[in-house]
Amino acid sequence: MSGSQIRPVPRRPSTPPAPDVIVIGGGIVGVSCAAHLAASGRRVTLLERTEIAAGASGRNSGVVQHPFDPVLVDLHLDTVRLYRDLARTIEGEFALPAEPAGLLLVSTDPDVARRLAESLRVSHPGLSPTFLDPDAAHATEPALAREVAACRLAMGYPVPPAAATRAYAAWATRLGVEIRVGEPTRPWLEGGRVAGVELANGERLAAEQVVVAAGPWTPELIDRTGAWRPIRPLWGVVVGVALQDPPSHVMEEAEIEIEPGSEPGGAEPDGAETAVAFSLVTAAGASSLGSTFLDDEPDAAAIVPSILARGAIFVPAIASARPGAHRVCARPLSLDGRPLVGRVPGTEGLWVAAGHGPWGISTGPASGRLLADLLDGRVAAPPALDPRRFAPPPSV
Repeated sequence: MSGSQIRPVPRRPSTPPAPDVIVIGGGIVGVSCAAHLAASGRRVTLLERTEIAAGASGRNSGVVQHPFDPVLVDLHLDTVRLYRDLARTIEGEFALPAEPAGLLLVSTDPDVARRLAESLRVSHPGLSPTFLDPDAAHATEPALAREVAACRLAMGYPVPPAAATRAYAAWATRLGVEIRVGEPTRPWLEGGRVAGVELANGERLAAEQVVVAAGPWTPELIDRTGAWRPIRPLWGVVVGVALQDPPSHVMEEAEIEIEPGSEPGGAEPDGAETAVAFSLVTAAGASSLGSTFLDDEPDAAAIVPSILARGAIFVPAIASARPGAHRVCARPLSLDGRPLVGRVPGTEGLWVAAGHGPWGISTGPASGRLLADLLDGRVAAPPALDPRRFAPPPSV
């Protein structure tokens, strides 16, 4: 037609492609899984019901710590390397100290500290275990009470509690991961395999693979019957303290037992068991005092005085320090103290990465990369971490 113009037909917005993998959980394990999966070329969506680092990944004491269990040691050393890479990748947003601050395992009983140092010199000589009698301990760390002895280890990287998780989330976003916060969800199963996830509003999102990395809440998302519970919550309370001259070392009560096979907790100076144990970490100028090892969710405010009183036994300045805000979290503790990383037995396409207990920020990134490698078929599941070491969920 004369004088007419051809007008382009408006393009309808295309539906974004379905993700290859959906990750449930925005803690350090979930965001590292999402990032490493995306780095391998997969389309990834991460769903978090509250906020990134809402649980133990953001409410911990703030230290990347070297475990003693050999299975966890390998994950930790790999995690330290991954943190170094992360710091170079997102320069200015995260940093791991160049050298460990040093860990003092402290006790009011010098014999306890001496025996511990002797034992660790045999089992972990690379950590340079050194016994410090009370005079040497006070000279090394003047904040300590005069009667406190210690075993010093060359380990412990203080970091602000949520820093590592948020940095990994930032990297995941740069890699194209879609992070959706405020999305309660659970796996959507059909005919013995995963089909995607079901949101609380009834919406379903399709995906061929789903990773559940929801910390202590992982079992109830995977098995609705309540029969499969290889992971349980172990509640910790930490309180901030404003110390004029905070210790330069990370401190931990020598009697704390948090390694696989032990029942977490501490001991009173006279040997009686207690659910409150001393630890003190200062990262970026903020000191965190803890902690508790409780099976049931505590009244955190009511337990803070006990934490402060116990801390003052080892660091007298705590008695006059101004307490700050407290935080409570549920550590995801597996039945054998080691995480579950791999395929959920009995369900095709369903994966789990959870159960790290107090070692989340110390071993989580390596677990996330391991899960990505397992999902891509690049490696075989290490037997010590394989979820098949527990009976399969009865509901699948």
